[in-house]
Amino acid sequence: MREMMHVPTSSPSGPETGPIRLLLVEDHSQVALALGSAFETVPDIELVGQARGVAEALAATGKHRPDVVLLDRRLPDGDGIEAIGRLREQSPDSRVLVFTGGADRSVIERVAAAGGAGLLLKAGLLEDLVATIRKVAAGEDAFDVDLPDHRLRR
Repeated sequence: MREMMHVPTSSPSGPETGPIRLLLVEDHSQVALALGSAFETVPDIELVGQARGVAEALAATGKHRPDVVLLDRRLPDGDGIEAIGRLREQSPDSRVLVFTGGADRSVIERVAAAGGAGLLLKAGLLEDLVATIRKVAAGEDAFDVDLPDHRLRR
């Protein structure tokens, strides 16, 4: 069983005004479809938009002003981590959670340095993803502890 750092398992403490507004940035159609369907069953998360690349993500972030951007690390038109700063320029209150197939300490450090709120591996469980989205929406950082030396200096 994977261990997550301080991930809530009960009710979310997301935005006071309603459900957590989520933008999904994922270039693999099947993954995006599966995640979109899964989020429809989570009453406190509203999928406000989807994007397949950095350019679409920038436009969608500016348009929808999501609470959380769930961002794939590797996109066809750029590096998701390098896009974090530009996404936050489009919507300063949006928090960015990088969702990736693989990472190491240097990737975690890049996400943190870029202003990301967390990093989660795709190999985890859906309930871990939902809990981490809730945590990030509540203003906490969330980095997967299965990665080497997860403590970060900010």
